[in-house]
Amino acid sequence: MKKGDFSLKIKVDFKNAFPKRDDLNGEFDLLVNGFNGCEKVKYSKELNGQSTTLKQLCNLSNKYKKPIVSAFETDNYGTQKRSAGVFENGKLLGISDATAVIDNCDFLPSSTCKLYDLDVGKIGVAVQDDLYCFNLFKSLAICGSEIIICLTNFTKKEINSILIRAYSFLLGVPIVLTFDGGCLVSNANGFLLEESQIYEVLPNFEFTLKTTKTRLFK
Repeated sequence: MKKGDFSLKIKVDFKNAFPKRDDLNGEFDLLVNGFNGCEKVKYSKELNGQSTTLKQLCNLSNKYKKPIVSAFETDNYGTQKRSAGVFENGKLLGISDATAVIDNCDFLPSSTCKLYDLDVGKIGVAVQDDLYCFNLFKSLAICGSEIIICLTNFTKKEINSILIRAYSFLLGVPIVLTFDGGCLVSNANGFLLEESQIYEVLPNFEFTLKTTKTRLFK
């Protein structure tokens, strides 16, 4: 699919640690790869050539001409984060880190979220505890996201499906949520799509942006 087309076909891989060649066969527009128990991506090893995970994902996106959104944990010289990389046409477009960390753990939050302008459309990316931050999803929607992908390693919970349905309904944006062993997809009207190997979603291109200004009194 190219920008302006009617729908976006998304394939979600919640089994393999990292995307494989077989995952990229078929008729779809975007591959989403969940955490799936993958090893940490250590930037120091990626830079000196000891590991080539990011390079391999770049090569796959170029060879099969399909963008890839892949979740993994990162280690930046001791600073650990939960992250997601976005790859297209042989390039690493960026890495989004979770902006929120709710539980006490070794992972640190980032300060910014990112929106990616891909050949297939504008994709917003959220990671892990970002799921519980409505304002982050709202910011991505206001900035033009045609779909938001939220990658987590949570177990399946009813509250999480309620959240993405509410976010989609309020913001008019389809949301893909990955969790441990599966995924949920809500359309722009807040309805969950039936479980499938490939999900077809329709971005909502017609909307009215309303803003408010609040006067603060000292």
